[in-house]
Amino acid sequence: MKKNLLLALVVMLCCFTTLSASEFINLTPRPAMMTQGSGELTLKKGFKVGGKNLPADMKAEVKKFVESINATTSLGASAKNKGGLINIVVDPSVPEEGYKLSITKSGATIKASTATGLFYAFQTVKKLLPANVMAGVKGAPNASYRLPAVEITDQPRYAYRGFMLDVSRHFFDVNEVKKMLDIMAMYKLNRFHWHLTDDQGWRLPMEKYPKLTVEGATNQNILRTDFDQQRQWREGRGVAYGPFAYTIDDIKEIVAYAKDRHIEVMPEIDMPGHMVAAIHAYPEFSTDPESLIAKAAGVDMDSEPVAGKPDTHFTHNIWNIGGVSRDVLDVSNPKVIQFAKDVIDVLAEVFPYEYIHIGGDECPTYAWEKSESCTAMKDKLGLESHRALQAWFNKQIADYAREKHGKKIMGWNELITDKGADMELTKTMDPVIMCWVGAEQAAKLSQENGLKHIYTPHNGGYYINRCYRGIDKVGAVGDGSLSLTYNTNPPDNDLCIGVQGTFWSEQVDRDRDLEYQALPRLIAIAEHAWTPASLMNYDDFMKRAKADTEILDLAGYNYGRHQLTTPQK
Repeated sequence: MKKNLLLALVVMLCCFTTLSASEFINLTPRPAMMTQGSGELTLKKGFKVGGKNLPADMKAEVKKFVESINATTSLGASAKNKGGLINIVVDPSVPEEGYKLSITKSGATIKASTATGLFYAFQTVKKLLPANVMAGVKGAPNASYRLPAVEITDQPRYAYRGFMLDVSRHFFDVNEVKKMLDIMAMYKLNRFHWHLTDDQGWRLPMEKYPKLTVEGATNQNILRTDFDQQRQWREGRGVAYGPFAYTIDDIKEIVAYAKDRHIEVMPEIDMPGHMVAAIHAYPEFSTDPESLIAKAAGVDMDSEPVAGKPDTHFTHNIWNIGGVSRDVLDVSNPKVIQFAKDVIDVLAEVFPYEYIHIGGDECPTYAWEKSESCTAMKDKLGLESHRALQAWFNKQIADYAREKHGKKIMGWNELITDKGADMELTKTMDPVIMCWVGAEQAAKLSQENGLKHIYTPHNGGYYINRCYRGIDKVGAVGDGSLSLTYNTNPPDNDLCIGVQGTFWSEQVDRDRDLEYQALPRLIAIAEHAWTPASLMNYDDFMKRAKADTEILDLAGYNYGRHQLTTPQK
């Protein structure tokens, strides 16, 4: 009897052994638990996918998977309401976004408790097949499609796995946004943070304020960059850029496209600072509607802002450079408060998710200090400083969003880290804090005050618009190496709910350069977002990332190829 048990144990160990360094299964992000078996499962023509008593949303995922297989192969797979070669089982014990995948020579079984978990299981299956399947490209007519024998138990490390795209400084159209959503889905990212407005352009349509997407969406003398030729230039004074804005139908199309890939879209309207595009269209939103501050300083009213001379910011000309404007919303003006509420109304109508991002970063108090009405409001409210006006303003927005629309807010870490920030008032809003500048300290402060937070350090590898160190002669300065991104670890805080790759577009205007800068660094952040910290290994990641270039090439992505071929420090 003991000999039989020993023989059975030996057989089992031969069939499934822990993945060794010499065995290579290319899955990024790396699964939480994975063991490799012996042999392969061949997907035969006409194979079936399905399960008994699947809910409608899981059936929809099966249908989408089968359609993707048939679009990229000649297998002619079909979806069934019963088990098939790939059998789906509803298992309530599996975490919401998790799955269990078992592949043997005779078939595959997927266990999941939700359609989202099933989607991620199918993404893993597609990744285990030849590269054309994940790339969405038709393979050779007689190609063979096999899956390695493997056991995977998987779930994400973080609930929030994000990518932010700034479409204000330079505009990216619906097709390019979809392309970035596709790469997010490939690597199991699930939050698209859409930075829709800033000093350089307003992209959100608002029927009540039509000039926003005409005057506020048109720029001139815009900065252009070509990373292929490593050069930058400006278009010239009088050369229009825009108007570039999305329609409501565009936004709904993006939201639906993302939802199909289990990605939530979180819009950002940055306020009360970074509002020059809106002020350009509606000067009455400024503390100085008639530009008296600029005129008193003898500033040419058609001039661009001058560094170190804040009075030049009050010409209300839309910005075509980066930086921080001193011209911010007049929070003492009831029309401005109504405008902010109108923004929330539009966002709540077209974005069906829990959070709205209200920005809150880099808002100087210079304009409020010069304003009699803002100073009078500060005194009337009993506030200790002009900075506290920002928390008061945020509170008006947060309360309105919650009470009318059931929405919560996110904001940049200045909400709690700026000198004079009202922590106690901010805590009543229960915001999620995005930790970017002084990210570690901001995360620590968030944790200490019971605030959920997201890690996206600006000089620690997660701002993926930085130029590549030692390669790029143009672009945003900083250390943009892939190794820095991968080796920058999120804080070990129980209130840290996720990480985000953040992309600002002041110096990127072409689709191919967006992809070149973002990739492969966004893929590294995706691994941080999903994979347990104990399994993170840069050399192993590089091996997988190099293999993934076949997918990226087939799918038509540009990327920083040198990051995968040159040694990284």
